[in-house]
Amino acid sequence: MNKKPFLIATASDKKYGDFLIEHWYFSLKENVKLKKIDILVLDYGLSKAQKFYLEKHKIKVQPCVRDGHVVNLRFRDLFEFLKNHQYDQILTCDSGDIVFQDDISHLFEEHTDEYRAVCEELAPFFDFFITTDYFYQEDIKELEETLLFKKMINAGFLIAPYNKMSFLCKMIVEKTKDKSKFGPDQILINYILHKYGFVQLPTKYNFIPVTSLDKFSIVNGVFYDQNQNKIPVVHNAGNLNFFRAIENFGYGENYNVLKEDILKALRTLYSSLQIVNKPKREILILSKKIEEFIQSTTKISLSQTYENQKHILEKFLKFIDKK
Repeated sequence: MNKKPFLIATASDKKYGDFLIEHWYFSLKENVKLKKIDILVLDYGLSKAQKFYLEKHKIKVQPCVRDGHVVNLRFRDLFEFLKNHQYDQILTCDSGDIVFQDDISHLFEEHTDEYRAVCEELAPFFDFFITTDYFYQEDIKELEETLLFKKMINAGFLIAPYNKMSFLCKMIVEKTKDKSKFGPDQILINYILHKYGFVQLPTKYNFIPVTSLDKFSIVNGVFYDQNQNKIPVVHNAGNLNFFRAIENFGYGENYNVLKEDILKALRTLYSSLQIVNKPKREILILSKKIEEFIQSTTKISLSQTYENQKHILEKFLKFIDKK
C-alpha cells in the first residue's frame, strides 16, 4: 500500500509537457490540498528537462510505449501501473487543457464506492460514433442500447475507487478495436458508467465553456460562475482548436480570452445536435449533417484565423437549419 491514499493520474508528451508543468501542475499545486495525494504522469515522450522537473517535484513519471492514440493508451498503462500500486481512490484527468482554480481534494472522500464524473449539458449524440471503425461488431448493439438517450459524460475528469478504476481500464483495453483512433475511450467510459452506475458531479468540477449552459465570466484570467465564485476545474475541451472558445488558455492573469461570438455559435451548434425527444428520422438527418461537416473541416487548415472560424461556424449553423 502506498503512503498516500489517493492518486491523480494523467498523461503527456513533449508537445503538451510545458502546459502540464506551467499551468496544469502549477494550478494544482496552488489550489489543491495534496497532502494525501500522489501524482502520476504517464510519459509518452516527455523531454529530458520536463521529466527532470516533474521528478524533482516528487511526481511519479511512468515511461510508456506510444503505439496508438494517448487517449486510449493511458488506460492500458494506468491499468498496468495499478497492478503494483494500490490506492483507495484514483482520479484520471486530462492535462493539456485543464487548470485548477480551487480545491478538489474533498471529492476523494465523497461517494467513495462509486464512479464520479460530470455530464456535459450540450454534446453530440452517441450514435454517430458507435461504429465498427471504433468497436467490435459483437459490442455494437449493447453500446447502442445502453447509451440511447443518455447524457454525455466527459471522460476528462473521472474519480473512482481502486477496484472500479481497474475494471474500467481493463474494459477499455478489451473493447477498443483500434487504439490509434481518437474517441473510443469517451464512448466506453460512458457505457461503463451508465451501465454500472455513477454519481453525477456538479458541472464546476469539469467546467467546459462551450458545452455548459451556465453563465460565467473571466476577470484577470480567472473563471468565475454567475455568483462570482471561482470555478474549481476549467476544461478547455475540444479535439481541435476550432471547437474551443477560449484563446490563450492557461493559468494566470495574462491568459484566457473569451471569444464570445464563437462561444455562442458553438453552443448553438451543440444545441442543434441534441436528440432527446427527437424522432428517429430527424436523428438520421442530423447524423448525416454531422458527417458532412466533419468531412469538410478535415480539408481545412487547423490553424484557422478567428474570422475564418466564425465564417465556418455561421455557414454550418445555416446549413443545419435547412431541412
